[in-house]
Amino acid sequence: MESAVGVDLHERVTQIAVLGPGEQVQQYRVPSEEEAIARVLARVPRGTRVAVEATRAWWWFVDQAEAAGYPVVLSHPKQTKAIAAARLKTDRVDAAMLARLLRADLLPTVWIPGPHERQWRELVTHRARRTIINELYAVYAKRHVRLPGRVWLRAEPVAPRVNDLSGAAPGLVERDVTVLRLLNTQIADVDAELARHAQADPGARRLLSIPGVGPMPALAVRSWVGDVRRCAQAKQLASYFGLAPRVRQSAAHTHRGPISKEGSRVVRWLVVQAALSGIRFAKGPTRRHYLRVLRRRGRPIARIAAARKLVGIMFQLLRHEMDYDAFVSWGRHAQ
Repeated sequence: MESAVGVDLHERVTQIAVLGPGEQVQQYRVPSEEEAIARVLARVPRGTRVAVEATRAWWWFVDQAEAAGYPVVLSHPKQTKAIAAARLKTDRVDAAMLARLLRADLLPTVWIPGPHERQWRELVTHRARRTIINELYAVYAKRHVRLPGRVWLRAEPVAPRVNDLSGAAPGLVERDVTVLRLLNTQIADVDAELARHAQADPGARRLLSIPGVGPMPALAVRSWVGDVRRCAQAKQLASYFGLAPRVRQSAAHTHRGPISKEGSRVVRWLVVQAALSGIRFAKGPTRRHYLRVLRRRGRPIARIAAARKLVGIMFQLLRHEMDYDAFVSWGRHAQ
């Protein structure tokens, strides 16, 4: 029986469990440093599979282990917890459980993105100013001071109606607007870099041909999906982004609830915004689907339905390597 390694990775310390050919487990607790981890891995034959949870700090560990000749499997934290919930939870127990599930081929896994996808993900998530904008809206809303639409989304935002604000609000708003101007300058640089990467990637260029889809949602979808052939159907891609409804079934009763909201919140938000932009400015299958659902179910559900429709179109473009115009023409011929 082959060996397996389970790793409970933390910022300062790492617990490594080596499961031998039998059931004997050797435990090592070392600092989260490359040299210390390399000494432990050197005790294991090369080619031994290593399991580690998909925490925020897995990048460097995966790169180091794979460069040393140890294939890494990234476990799905939520599903692994559901399978291997234990009354006693320690780093030793977690590492050993990862190793046992890996050797038994029962470990729920997630896809490991490559260097390009990781770089795109960082650029997409770096372009964020929503926290400051939400704080500004809250300051005005608490004092019931109305604002013109999209006032904070301008390239050079100003602080409107500051004199109508009470307490410490004027100073807070002035400071936040100053930070927002600086962020807008930096975001313009990030947008230019995102556009360059999107134009250089064939898959992202196909997504850019869809009305309403810009470089940011195009690269977000590409970086979180990777090879779209991992999904057999468009429904699986929608579920991957958390846009599929929750289903509860018992005997003959089936209940469909709200969307699952699994996966990346950033990508889900970008896809919804791209769908709404396409609905507003272009006539096509997404807009027609939105209007049909709007009449029957109302605006909130119609927006999610439009986003799912957009994800389906993205799936077809990536899977069949075509642009949007070819997809629309192909759909007409199919009808």
